[in-house]
Amino acid sequence: MKLLRSTLLETFVTVAECGGFSEAQYALGITQPAISLRIRDLETALGYRLCERGRGGFRLTERGEAAYRKARSILRSARDFDAELLELRDAVTGSLRIGVADAVSSLPGLNLVQALQAFLSRPNEVRLEITVASPAELTQQLITGALHAAIAPFRTQSAGLAYEPLCREEHRFYCGRGHPLFPLPPQQVSPQAVAQHPLCQRSYDMLVSPDLGSPDPQAVVANMEAMAMLIETGQYLGPLPLHYAESRVRAGRLRELSHPQLRWHSAFSLATRRSHIRSRAVELFVEDVRAACRHWSGPDTPS
Repeated sequence: MKLLRSTLLETFVTVAECGGFSEAQYALGITQPAISLRIRDLETALGYRLCERGRGGFRLTERGEAAYRKARSILRSARDFDAELLELRDAVTGSLRIGVADAVSSLPGLNLVQALQAFLSRPNEVRLEITVASPAELTQQLITGALHAAIAPFRTQSAGLAYEPLCREEHRFYCGRGHPLFPLPPQQVSPQAVAQHPLCQRSYDMLVSPDLGSPDPQAVVANMEAMAMLIETGQYLGPLPLHYAESRVRAGRLRELSHPQLRWHSAFSLATRRSHIRSRAVELFVEDVRAACRHWSGPDTPS
């Protein structure tokens, strides 16, 4: 059911997110000429051009970029409004926008798949959206309302958000086959030895053991997959969550640089907006996450 949403705005947002008319026709289920007509009608109503399309490809104009951001926000608010009205008839509907840090599917103590299975097993009309982003990006999207809930290791906490501890993630240091440290016996591996070699780290989590002297990383990546790939080249050392690296260690592609000072934990929390009235869908999801994880009631800081 659509109460406040505009077909023209939805078409425009879909085209912008798909990167053109050709890709958007499959998402919208209509032809390119129909999409072109809707965009032209929206441009006529607004009085300015939203995008350039033609031989040079598709791109949003400067005003189109601003209109896209505003239209996306309006549509999200409209879906939330729809849900609040329809919940008066005890229907679970609207949108559920969840954000997570990368590589959470194998995180011990957090069975997100089980939580989603429990949520989706109920009769509902919910449009589910899942975003994978850095903790800082997830925090910003929670504050603006782009997300309803997020799960990540939030080292910096916002006063406007509520945080519920879920579990801890253990991190270790690794090298790949071919790296000079790979064949060394454990007793020869030390933070001092590690500090002599190039490091790679995630751009949103620059945590390094103090014993390494906080060296600047020679490579910066955006996610775990890129991190593991660089470590496997044998050219870089870097930290990975224990659960994420285990299969690569068993396959002989990575080796843990085992040393007590090269291990630490980060705390994962479920974050929601503190002052916002939760929809029924958000409340149910929060309950399902609580039921699916082994609750940990420790400090929200890495150790």
